[in-house]
Amino acid sequence: MPDRRRVLLVTSGDASEGRGHLARATTLAEALSTAGAAPVEIAVLRGELGAAQLEALLAASVAVVRELDDGPIPDAVVVDLPDPAELLDRWPADRLIVFDDGDAFVGDASVVIQPSMSRWSGRGRVGTVLAGYAYAPIRPGLRRLAADPPPPADPPQIVVCFGGSDPFDVSARLVPAIADAVAAAVDPARAAVVAIVGPDYRGGLAGGDGWRLLRDPADLDRRLAGATLAVLGGGTMKLEAACLGVPALLVAAAPDQLAAAPAFVATGAARYLGDGRTLDPRAAGAAAASLLADEPTRGAMARSGWAAVDGRGAERIAAAVLDVATRPART
Repeated sequence: MPDRRRVLLVTSGDASEGRGHLARATTLAEALSTAGAAPVEIAVLRGELGAAQLEALLAASVAVVRELDDGPIPDAVVVDLPDPAELLDRWPADRLIVFDDGDAFVGDASVVIQPSMSRWSGRGRVGTVLAGYAYAPIRPGLRRLAADPPPPADPPQIVVCFGGSDPFDVSARLVPAIADAVAAAVDPARAAVVAIVGPDYRGGLAGGDGWRLLRDPADLDRRLAGATLAVLGGGTMKLEAACLGVPALLVAAAPDQLAAAPAFVATGAARYLGDGRTLDPRAAGAAAASLLADEPTRGAMARSGWAAVDGRGAERIAAAVLDVATRPART
């Protein structure tokens, strides 16, 4: 039996979808290459990889393809798309691994991965379910920051970020109110609010008094690692903050986060404020100012985050993918 098997990852991430699926697939591709799968290919159906992602994939000898071909079936196919049913019938079920954050998968697969909830409740027919925050794929660079964190920001820094594209413009709704509440509670010279938007952001947030707006900063991971607290959407970034030990206030920045964001509160690493599209901005500001002043609670949340997300999710998933890849194909 060959020692090295071909693995294909299929993902997308245009402005309407956000970039979480694409970032997660990139992290898993790196882990698969490190674990010994070769060749590893990643097909990006929509959207574009960032420069740092391309560099990381090149360093890991992962091939990037733009179109799916009709060649030989890979030994394992990992599908990480907003709609887990997309392309469902293209590959045999015994070769298929599917990410299903919304418990919406109803087909057949060898493995389903649900890293956004503690359990999977989909109706699909699967051989193995990998559910829970232990399966959150965390980028290698962020894991290194978790192990060797930068000094805390001085003055204390509140990082506010609602995803790469923030299609419902939760940033414009909430960031000014958060900045105003923090400034009213703390001398602005002693605390900084930094709002971060991604390259696909097309909303109306443009900057304001007492806070900074950064678009797609190259040092995002380091800024998050040094933050005193974070106000985030309910997607991938909440898991990264937990791994870094940064306490978080969460809002649902998109419909698919309405279940995942409040569920994460059970870890103790975060608090849930509500649907960011309708949440009273003053309530978000008051919650941020209150938590900024409560160091003991922030410390407990940080410890809970480290316990919930240890950063080794990509390696666990890679082991399951390679197990599928090395099984004899069904005839």
